[in-house]
Amino acid sequence: MPRFTTAPRAATAPRAAAVPRAAAVPRASAAALRAAAVPASVTEPIPDPFQVEPAHHRWLLTTCVAGIAGSLVIGSAVLGIFGENAAPRDAYASVEKASIAGFPADAPGGLIGRKELSAAYQAVVPERDLNNANLYPEITSGDLPYSEDRPMTIDADIDGVDSEENITTITKQVPPEPTDETFTLAKGQNLIGALTDRGVSPDAAKALVAAIDPIFPVNMIKQGTAIELTLDRQIDFYGREVTFPVELSFEPGPKETLTVEADEDGRFQAAIEGAKAGTKSQYAQINHFRTEAEVGSSLYGTAKDNKIPDYIIAEFTRIFSFDVDFQRQVKASDSFEVFYGNPLTGSSSRRKVLHFAQLTLDGKTKTYYRYTTRDGQTDYFDEKGRSAQKSLLKTPVSGARLTSGFGMRMHPLLGYSKMHAGVDFGVPQGTPIRAAGSGVVNIAGRHGAFGIAVEIKHNNRYETLYAHMHKLATGIRRGVKVNQGQIIGYVGSSGRSTGPHLHYEVHANGRPVNPTRINSAGGKQLGGKELAKFNQMKQRVLAMMQQAPSPLQVAQAKQQ
Repeated sequence: MPRFTTAPRAATAPRAAAVPRAAAVPRASAAALRAAAVPASVTEPIPDPFQVEPAHHRWLLTTCVAGIAGSLVIGSAVLGIFGENAAPRDAYASVEKASIAGFPADAPGGLIGRKELSAAYQAVVPERDLNNANLYPEITSGDLPYSEDRPMTIDADIDGVDSEENITTITKQVPPEPTDETFTLAKGQNLIGALTDRGVSPDAAKALVAAIDPIFPVNMIKQGTAIELTLDRQIDFYGREVTFPVELSFEPGPKETLTVEADEDGRFQAAIEGAKAGTKSQYAQINHFRTEAEVGSSLYGTAKDNKIPDYIIAEFTRIFSFDVDFQRQVKASDSFEVFYGNPLTGSSSRRKVLHFAQLTLDGKTKTYYRYTTRDGQTDYFDEKGRSAQKSLLKTPVSGARLTSGFGMRMHPLLGYSKMHAGVDFGVPQGTPIRAAGSGVVNIAGRHGAFGIAVEIKHNNRYETLYAHMHKLATGIRRGVKVNQGQIIGYVGSSGRSTGPHLHYEVHANGRPVNPTRINSAGGKQLGGKELAKFNQMKQRVLAMMQQAPSPLQVAQAKQQ
């Protein structure tokens, strides 16, 4: 039986290390090997499928040796430069050569080396890195001039100043005492202006006024009000001597004093005497207004210019219409005064009413006060308690001008002379017409050439007629009873008319009479306890008038 031989394995080939596990050749089975056998006579060796070519690693060893050598060289260089045992470098300080006696004069640029500096001071200040660590470990703290182990003695002489030229002498004077002053506000002057006129700075004056306003509006301080002021001389922020108001006081009303004081920091605080800080004055609410002016071009126009409401103007006109012909008696130089506000008597407490009405004509003054009697009747009474109400009004419309008088005249439409049985008042269309007296309506509606008209019978003697109306007032019809001053219609130009106006007639015993020449009988006269109560109310109104601002002042203050 023939024998088969196989080539022996290379002794240098590792069994499994030369070939990765994933790429290893699979081991052949015994049957496969036998099938692949060759005769023994074949001299060439059969290749071993498991033989692997040996690996060459000489290049790897060379690289490792070179890397280790390079690391040693570089590490040695770095350690030599930055290591703790590195040779210390010279530390330099910028010092002038002349400041050190005996120092070599040839030092370059005034820079001194460490050795020379050590020779002069026998000490070296160590250089420090960013971490505040010494770069000179061989220098100990005992080498430092400020070391506790090595005290230093300063033996230099310090010269004193003999000359008096550099000495500033400040002479202290006793500050002046605060000064007290009493003054009154002049016409057209406000409190800020009064303070600045006395040397107070505008800022301090405004701050003082700002402290008063929440307690009592400064615009309500009337001219002639007595004001007590204390001024002091103080040093301001810039070291200047200034005049400063440390205290101010005045009386906003009877039995009430408002005081403003400055604290240590110069801040102002205002209070009513005897009341908590911040408590308002009982006169601080602007619920009442007072206006005094000349009539000027017209009473109505001047009143409107002074911001007086229309219904107050109408009430003022109605009160004096019993005695005054506003179209013929009132001149531009005459004057009037009104005081109005929340009601003091009566059932209503909301809408403002006229409390005081005064009219001066040709130097003669007539004054009326609003008062409600014990039986609930509200009327206007003069200073002696006599009612302003008369039998008939002389002017049934407000703000009117007389355009045509009583008597014969050339009729503007008919073109011939004709008796004018009444008077004409030129007023804008829509102006309310009031009943001249209490009575019963006889005519209400269209009435021939009079257009829309109303006729009222007041008693067995007097009747009044109101013609050329635009329309009747609500509820006005024949047989209705009306009260004096009640609105019965509105001015128009109905009937035979050339423009809006009121034609007004008064008939006495059936005959027309001149309305401007009627002297009506007087009204109610107060007496006894009623008169005493009226006098008390009158004094209260006069006291309130002293503090009340005008509506024009309030309107101007709101715009600032």
